Amino acid sequence: MTRAAPAALSLLLLAAACGGADPARGAASASPGASRDDQRLLGRELYELIDRAADFRASHRGRYPASVAQMGIDSLTPATARRLSSRGDTLTVTVEFRRPAGHALASCTGGAEALEGASLNTGRFPASCITPDGEVEPLELDAGSR
Repeated sequence: MTRAAPAALSLLLLAAACGGADPARGAASASPGASRDDQRLLGRELYELIDRAADFRASHRGRYPASVAQMGIDSLTPATARRLSSRGDTLTVTVEFRRPAGHALASCTGGAEALEGASLNTGRFPASCITPDGEVEPLELDAGSR
């Protein structure tokens, strides 16, 4: 019986080493879920900021805010960094993960047209997103419920 224990242990370790999870296979299977979660989170934050910038514009003589801070919103959350820029009638808002490693998307950018897109397209709006590899993907994000 004492001889069987080491042999069984060796066999168990060998089986674990051979049947271990393939990192590439694990990443591919987690990617669609992670991508949906990233799209949901970035979309919700992006839409919220664009909506608030439109509210700001309505109460400030047609002028968009110069920054996220001017709207009274923190530019950093524990997970994301948020930026806003405006030139005349053009608004650009970007939400990016502070630590993009492990995410399917690194950041997403949109403008004021997201408000119209979401109202006409059952809550979905166009945005330009960047993967951690630097590839640009045009996506339709969900505005989320408020």
